[in-house]
Amino acid sequence: MEIAVCDDVKSNLKEIEAQLQLLDLTDNIYTFCDLDAFLFSIDGGKRYDVVFMDIEWNEKAVGIDIAAALYKLCPETKIIYVTGYVELSQQIFLNRANLSGFLTKPVDTALLRANLQKIADDLPYAPQPALVIKQKGAPISIPLRMIYFIESYGHTINVHTADETVTAYERLENIMRSLPVGFYKCHKSFIVNMNQIRRFLPRDILLKNDASVPVSRAKYAEAKEAYFKFMGQRF
Repeated sequence: MEIAVCDDVKSNLKEIEAQLQLLDLTDNIYTFCDLDAFLFSIDGGKRYDVVFMDIEWNEKAVGIDIAAALYKLCPETKIIYVTGYVELSQQIFLNRANLSGFLTKPVDTALLRANLQKIADDLPYAPQPALVIKQKGAPISIPLRMIYFIESYGHTINVHTADETVTAYERLENIMRSLPVGFYKCHKSFIVNMNQIRRFLPRDILLKNDASVPVSRAKYAEAKEAYFKFMGQRF
């Protein structure tokens, strides 16, 4: 699922983002501490399956107003309100705006998962793009969103996912030709999923699971340019 988190306190954004990253229900997470930036992304054509909306912005309950405006533009988007003030619940339910959930701070991870699972169960079925490889002659389908990076040793590849490492006999060049935009060969022996990049280090790429992937010196500048171009196309 495509998820946006809106809160004017950066520490709250980081906390919810960290909780969401632990779940297997998210494809991409976007955080906004500025409502104008969030609305700009909507105006630019970006659509979210779920929006976590803080109610209080600079001591004003504008989150509800933004949710109401969002409902007119994107009626399919589900809203989960987040607040530290339970007293506002009555105002929330009087302004539903496609309300799907209500969480209080600090957010309980179990309740967070339950809210997202309910939404995921109601979403129209859409097949997830996957990488298909053969292991001992049997085909294995690996969802692309689960892949962090792929490394090769001769004719053997290791596909590192969020849950496991899958080994198969295949050439890295053949794998790269079968992958869509979003995967980048940053080294002669490594392919990285740019959706999983956290940041660039002097000689490596740090991923969201804290693994690091080498990037060749000759391709470092090109890799950064490709990453920022890719990220720009997502908004």
